[in-house]
Amino acid sequence: MIRLAPTHRAGSDRAPTHMSRSGQALIESLAVIILLCLILFGIVQYVLMLTATEVIQYSADASARARVVGFNRFMVRKVNLVASIPNAGIMRTPGGQPYGNADVWNRFNAGRSFVASIASSPASSQYSQIERPTIPLFLGSENAGQMYGYLDYEDWDTISHPIYTGSPVRTVGVVVRQDFPLRMPLYRAISADDILPIRREARLADHSDLYLE
Repeated sequence: MIRLAPTHRAGSDRAPTHMSRSGQALIESLAVIILLCLILFGIVQYVLMLTATEVIQYSADASARARVVGFNRFMVRKVNLVASIPNAGIMRTPGGQPYGNADVWNRFNAGRSFVASIASSPASSQYSQIERPTIPLFLGSENAGQMYGYLDYEDWDTISHPIYTGSPVRTVGVVVRQDFPLRMPLYRAISADDILPIRREARLADHSDLYLE
């Protein structure tokens, strides 16, 4: 009698099991990474939303302070915009200024220590080189066309003009609103809209008569 040798080698039936386990581990790892990213982006977006709310509250407070010392509505609007710069997005005007990485490279070429410059002036290059000297010009502008020629930001149009609310005698109420844009990845997990409506109010005693005497 002739016996046929088995056509498969010992252990060959283990390969599909090993491959299936590797594929399962890859899918599980991918699911964990997606979940971690969702949690991370959600936390960051939530913190940005809380920060945006505090910025609008500060803008309302600054607007109310400007109003109670007698500034007109145009001046209060300028104060309102400057106070809300952290929520204003990317700077559009002025443009083409040397700041950021280009400024760091220029300092390096000049032989200056970047670490020493940060220690002596911890503010960002954009603020120290552009915003700080430009904001006084913006506040001193005489009309809307002139002020946006000094300084403008991508999301300033999402911030409302100060709204003066009815109030008892000798007090001033100011409401500021913003449709804060949500731009973090996966923001749909915490919000069904592309924006977060923010409304904050400040109320102060009216001292305008004292300052305008």
